[in-house]
Amino acid sequence: MTLSTLGLATQAQASQNSGWIYTSNQSGNVFFDADLNGYPGIEKMTVCDNTSDGRGIRAEISGKSPDGTTWVFQSDPSNDGHCATLQGNWFYEESPVNIVIYEYWGDNTAHMATAHAVA
Repeated sequence: MTLSTLGLATQAQASQNSGWIYTSNQSGNVFFDADLNGYPGIEKMTVCDNTSDGRGIRAEISGKSPDGTTWVFQSDPSNDGHCATLQGNWFYEESPVNIVIYEYWGDNTAHMATAHAVA
């Protein structure tokens, strides 16, 4: 085995934004920004409710942190022309994260979608 082959096995995943992820009926969306404005260590979640139907949109992002697995939640409760955002240093750099988005009203949920990104 050559040294170049050994080097490939130890490379870390580069940070990767999620792109816009939509609920299964397109009523809401979420964007996970892995390195906000190019700064490692700062992640941002943007959640948008796109329909006036009495339901809100909630997103959950989970990944590894110094405390174990961390869950970050953000909701946009209404289609009022503004998205809801949250930012922080939640996850280990260059580690995989799981994203879930869905509609909610009361204790009910529907139209879930999932995706992955790299913090």
